[in-house]
Amino acid sequence: MKLVLKFILFFFAFSFYAQSEEASQEKYTYKLEKLILENKKDSTAYYLEKIVPSDYKSILEKILNRTEISYADSYQFFSSVANRNTISYEQVSKFIDDFIKEPKDKTINEDYFKIKWDQVYKLRDEVSIDLASEKQKELENYVLRFKDSDIKVQKAKLKLRTHSLVLFQIEQDVENGKKIALESLKKARELKDKELQIIFLYHLSDFLLLERKLQEYIDVSEESLKLEAELPEKTPYYYATTQHLIDAYIYKGGNNERVNFLIEELYNNSLTRIQTYSLYLKLISFSEPSSNVKNEILNKFEVSDVNELMEKFKILGKDLNPNDFFHILNEGSRALEVNKFYTEALDYKEKAIVLTRKIYSEDLSTSLANYKTDQAVKLKEKEIVHEKEQTKLYGVIALLAIILFIISLLVILKVKKQSKELSEKNKLVEQTLKEKELLVKEVHHRVKNNFQIVSSLLELQSRGIEDEKALELANEGKNRVKSMALIHQKLYQNESGLVDFDEYIKLLIKELSSLYASENKINTSISSEGMMFDVDTAIPLGLIINEIITNSYKYAFRNNKENNLSISINKEKSNDYKLTIEDNGPGLSDNFDVKKAKSLGLRLINRLVKQLHGSLKQTNKEGAKFEILFKDNNARQLVN
Repeated sequence: MKLVLKFILFFFAFSFYAQSEEASQEKYTYKLEKLILENKKDSTAYYLEKIVPSDYKSILEKILNRTEISYADSYQFFSSVANRNTISYEQVSKFIDDFIKEPKDKTINEDYFKIKWDQVYKLRDEVSIDLASEKQKELENYVLRFKDSDIKVQKAKLKLRTHSLVLFQIEQDVENGKKIALESLKKARELKDKELQIIFLYHLSDFLLLERKLQEYIDVSEESLKLEAELPEKTPYYYATTQHLIDAYIYKGGNNERVNFLIEELYNNSLTRIQTYSLYLKLISFSEPSSNVKNEILNKFEVSDVNELMEKFKILGKDLNPNDFFHILNEGSRALEVNKFYTEALDYKEKAIVLTRKIYSEDLSTSLANYKTDQAVKLKEKEIVHEKEQTKLYGVIALLAIILFIISLLVILKVKKQSKELSEKNKLVEQTLKEKELLVKEVHHRVKNNFQIVSSLLELQSRGIEDEKALELANEGKNRVKSMALIHQKLYQNESGLVDFDEYIKLLIKELSSLYASENKINTSISSEGMMFDVDTAIPLGLIINEIITNSYKYAFRNNKENNLSISINKEKSNDYKLTIEDNGPGLSDNFDVKKAKSLGLRLINRLVKQLHGSLKQTNKEGAKFEILFKDNNARQLVN
């Protein structure tokens, strides 16, 4: 009996020692990787000596001493450091640029391609779309050196499509994005490449989500996990797909056993555990009050209530990138609200809003524009005559937009600072909200003034333009800026924080009639009484109305007849809204498809209708008639 007891004690002691030694080795390896990235050679000897001999230690020594090393070994190092949450990927990317040189082989080098493709992937997700697009272009030029007859080149070109798919997803361009995803998936199946199939199933699911096809989204994600099970190693998409599938099942309801299995698999992996905190919070928000889900999660993390759990997750998730940390704040706010921690929920919601403004700034729009410009250059051999004028104009607009964003951000920071300095902590939430409403009105007032400055600068810029086409583009841009300025003017003047569209349309008609219809008599009918919309609905809706009415003034009205223009907004039985604009002009040609229009104005209308989760119908009957069904902000949030 004593012998058995000694053996058991020895076994536990040995297991503890082995685990401790493994943790130490991981700690030394991590520290050495960090020092290598920081080019601190003098400090590496101690940690290098502590690491036991292994293939990976040999790789670290080669990289440290800059001796000859294969691309495959280099890939192993960069994959390891890229998954360290406490290491900035921007630092990793700079090291790649310095260390990895383009091979001069006559055939494509798959390991070099993997390093650079992963660099594009991580830069896009964690650093900057601009930098990712720059590396994407370099990688495309490398792959174009080789012939398509090589199956490795075909697979590489397929992988290169993922960057465009992400940009289509950001723009919510479902039509083009889904088309490319399906075409690429078909090609991947023909090549019988399971990893490529997983990649394009993942991107296809993004567009199914935008289409709100929940069950198809789940089926595609489950298909991807089945393919993962057939591979010797999991792809980088495995954990992201698993996370998306958990989200879908929680939203759908039921499937608790599958959800628990998937979330535990993520939690038990040290690299993805940090990603599960927002999922646990979401699970609490959507669980039935009668279920024991909340208590099981609270017990798992040894806390007494949801507020204490949120505080713990906030500390555990401090090393997350801003986008993932936003999900913890947002889901935590919802879980706190469900469990009646209203003050704390409001506080976390405000923090989430401030963080998301930093993530989705003007830089994103600028990055998308830069990438599109690069793609267009590949297709064009000659530039149009007035390109220089347009470039100058777009430069002025971009610069002024950035200035506008910075001013708005400073005002928001000022609002936050003033809120923190309030000495009376026991004031009612209602009083706090009223004070913030006044500050928001101040923001709208300043934004309106800044739009007017932009409009005035565009007016001055357009005076020096002689090209008629460029001048027309400048005037259209000026009108669009004015239409947005009117929105913010109405928000500033209205106590409710909503835009009265009956007043807005009348003011817009007044502005446009002074520009386009000074000699034409136009009978205008407006029916939009009581139509009030928030800023997220008002701006795209105002731009749509501006574009359609502008077209009517430009093309529909003549001096030799009675000109009629009718505008109405009504709420349908489905709780959607219907915008109808019609004139008695010559209308559009019968074979004209408004959804495939190439003009900037009509393309803008199509994009804005999608933004409002709406649909567009154009007919010709005694003139042009546009009918647009759309959802307000509350309805769009329910869909999302």
